[in-house]
Amino acid sequence: MKIQRISIILFFCLISKSFAQPTKKITNRDNYAWQFGVSWLFTDDDGYELNPFSSSQLHSASFPTRIFVDKYIYNGWSVDGAIGFQKYDPTKLVNDSLGITGSMISTDFAIKHSFYKQLGRGIIDPYLGAGVGLTLRTSNNRNTAKSISPTCNVTAGCTFWMSSKLGLQAQGTLKLGLTDFLKSSDYMQYSIGLTYRIEQTDGYKSDFNKSKYKISKHRTKIKVKKPKSES
Repeated sequence: MKIQRISIILFFCLISKSFAQPTKKITNRDNYAWQFGVSWLFTDDDGYELNPFSSSQLHSASFPTRIFVDKYIYNGWSVDGAIGFQKYDPTKLVNDSLGITGSMISTDFAIKHSFYKQLGRGIIDPYLGAGVGLTLRTSNNRNTAKSISPTCNVTAGCTFWMSSKLGLQAQGTLKLGLTDFLKSSDYMQYSIGLTYRIEQTDGYKSDFNKSKYKISKHRTKIKVKKPKSES
């Protein structure tokens, strides 16, 4: 599990480095208030740790089954909460077994860091995250992982902004089961969907709104002296 450990170490190194660097004053061009989104889920729950990616073993649905909300904090950092539903496909592996029917409900909470500002803004908005979750499994077979499993999550993703408010978000999350660490409750979950960003204003008012810059509307009368007529 060297790759998992390296990923966790790199994330916490990123946290310490970010807080150590001086930051500039953030304006409404640098942040947002909230993000809301829906996405399609693709779950790899075959029971193998760090197995090669195989699209043929991903459980999925034809409609979005994950909703999430993201709250911006400061300087690229945000907190994220999500809930997802996944129905098992009996033709695909679940803990090294076929013919498994049932479903999975997952809830996740994470802290994320976006690299949007470091890239000079634009279309691409990559991010890393880490957090915890809770997975509830129901199935027709005892060979699946424990019915309720808390997890430690490591996330990597990217949002591609199609406009100032609407983006396409792709994400992958490694979930390590805490009840049977590095065993059958571990799984990978991928998602792709749409996110909507609500901008945040910083409340700054231009100095030209202050009273000392206001122009008086009173009219000024100018008197013109008539020239004296010659006698």
